Amino acid sequence: MKIVAYDNVKLNNTAVALGKFEGVHKGHMLLINKITGLSNNKKSDNIKSDDVKSVIFTINMPEDSVINLDNERYELFESCGIDYVCECPFDERISKLSPEDFIKNILVGRLGASYVVVGEDFGFGYRRAGNVETLKKYSKEYNYEVVVFEKLMIEDSIVSSSAIRELLDKGEVKLVADYMGRPYSVAGDVSEGKKLGRTIGFPTVNIIPDKKKKLPLPGAYETRVKIGKDSKVYKGITNVGNNPTVNSGADALVETHLLDFDEDLYGKHIQVDFIRFIRPEIKFKSIEELKNQLLIDKASVV
Repeated sequence: MKIVAYDNVKLNNTAVALGKFEGVHKGHMLLINKITGLSNNKKSDNIKSDDVKSVIFTINMPEDSVINLDNERYELFESCGIDYVCECPFDERISKLSPEDFIKNILVGRLGASYVVVGEDFGFGYRRAGNVETLKKYSKEYNYEVVVFEKLMIEDSIVSSSAIRELLDKGEVKLVADYMGRPYSVAGDVSEGKKLGRTIGFPTVNIIPDKKKKLPLPGAYETRVKIGKDSKVYKGITNVGNNPTVNSGADALVETHLLDFDEDLYGKHIQVDFIRFIRPEIKFKSIEELKNQLLIDKASVV
């Protein structure tokens, strides 16, 4: 897979999925699976060559926090068999393009689109004047085919990045997993902490997440942990937040106690998958009270 800038690429005969793709969920996967399927299709009357390439065109909006960091998106795209990811910052130049100029100069001129795959609410061009009907209107003139997906619904709710953000703010990580098709995860290198947990029988591995990574509601969670490239998955109890009982720092931490595991992981890369919300973050009156609650938390996971 190659990562390219939209204004520095020249492709031909592609299947292009258009969107933000900031929080990659099941709705996005419909588009991704479609373009990878089209890129593997060797017979089509509308395609001049058999060598159709799959392209994700991402429109990157400025965000204070993101559901998926860039490296997380790239790993997922590559695992799906995507050929190119075309990055497009939403700057003044792109925002002022007319819908037809976007189609003519970028979609066809730069990306060489033979297929254009979008969600039904996709908007583009100056003041989002372009939409699905605009894409269809110019499809014959510029020789591409439009594939449109309706919004994906789960339990009468639309699957979207904004909905995932709201669920994370409520700690509803089970539903987030349903929307995304995989558990919500936070990854990072294990850093050295105060080692207080070890003194009460609950040693933790601590990661300081990327400041742009969206974290779920502060509290305790049942988690599953992957260490490096180890295929084995370990059960864990993870606290998200500032750990107010023993820590007065402002930076949010992700602290995980691994069940049936007692090895030194300092400096190693881990991925914490959130399975279930256990309880909100609490400031306990004493370390003993904290220990008793952790025993209850652990029993709920085992």
